[in-house]
Amino acid sequence: MRGSLKLFTLFRIPVHLHWSFGLIFVYALYIAYANNFGMLDTVWLLGFFIALFSCVLLHEYGHALTARKYGIHTQDIILTPIGGIARLERMPEKPIQEFIVAIAGPLVNVVIAGLLLVLAFLLFQNERWELFKWFLSNQLNLFSETTAETESVIEDAGIDPTGLLFYLPVLLATNIALVVFNLIPAFPMDGGRIVRALLAMRIGRVKATRIAAFIGQGFAIFFVLFGMYNNAWSLTLIGFFVFVTARSENAMVQLDDVLRRYTAGDIVRPQFTRLLSTDWMKTPIGLLDQGLERHFLVFDMDGRLTGFLEENEIIGARKKNDLSAEVSRYAHKDVQVVRPDESLQYVHYLVRQQGDGIIGVADESGIIGVIDEAGLAYFLKSPKLG
Repeated sequence: MRGSLKLFTLFRIPVHLHWSFGLIFVYALYIAYANNFGMLDTVWLLGFFIALFSCVLLHEYGHALTARKYGIHTQDIILTPIGGIARLERMPEKPIQEFIVAIAGPLVNVVIAGLLLVLAFLLFQNERWELFKWFLSNQLNLFSETTAETESVIEDAGIDPTGLLFYLPVLLATNIALVVFNLIPAFPMDGGRIVRALLAMRIGRVKATRIAAFIGQGFAIFFVLFGMYNNAWSLTLIGFFVFVTARSENAMVQLDDVLRRYTAGDIVRPQFTRLLSTDWMKTPIGLLDQGLERHFLVFDMDGRLTGFLEENEIIGARKKNDLSAEVSRYAHKDVQVVRPDESLQYVHYLVRQQGDGIIGVADESGIIGVIDEAGLAYFLKSPKLG
């Protein structure tokens, strides 16, 4: 993904760090500077942020690995300052599967919180355990004590607290907060997807999405206003993200419902140019200049489909003045072919999401036509889809 740094690949899923993530470490260093932290305290603070986003990463892996059980691929996981994003190629359409995938992330944080609580019980004894519990309750209390009151409690306890005693309850409380926050029914957050899955079991996915998106946008407006009023800008950003994505996903689901009613045969273009793999590139360059076609299927001398040639490759050949090069030099070989009775929803996925500029349509007799970006766009603007 542009603007991100690939960290590693785990379970065949790439993990990227968005460029803005560096702001987290700038913020951590600012906290350390403002509070006159020494080197050790600064390391503890940076370690806490790393541990926190490791929990976020595990949350996203919960979604991704669960989705894989239903045959759904995850493009990658992106870590940003406001959380993580597991980019699934799609969500399951069966309500029970979407419910399980959606709830898998928060359940990971429940498990992490349980393990952290066990770790704290093993590490801290007597007064230190009591102090840990006080720290934890203080973190979970929306009306918690000020820093001065916290320091007073530490002095009264007569204990020299370590960084672990400070940060472990914070990390535990944060995981609990992640569970609660993600279960807010603000579609397309986890809680909103759970709501849609439950509604879809009764009224179908299309109506359920419309209702879940409406609820989600209501929460999004609240997030934005609350965040602006309280200077909680991360919550404001989340609100904008929820509002836009809820609207976008609702529109996509409504469109998918319409596209299921049509097939590739409804929009196939039977008249198209057949390029030969041995043709010179000046042929598609000339056709592109005429403006009638932008992408082309490529065949061999025996009439067998061998690939396709897209507009970008043609423009590249023109810039190089590579007019006498054979088409096969620029053509892609992994051409997609569908049957006339294939759902237009799948065709839309190939062209718009997978990025295939042109696909072939074939029956038992062979290639009978093509569907390209322009043809699909024209169909989507048709009044009957309004």
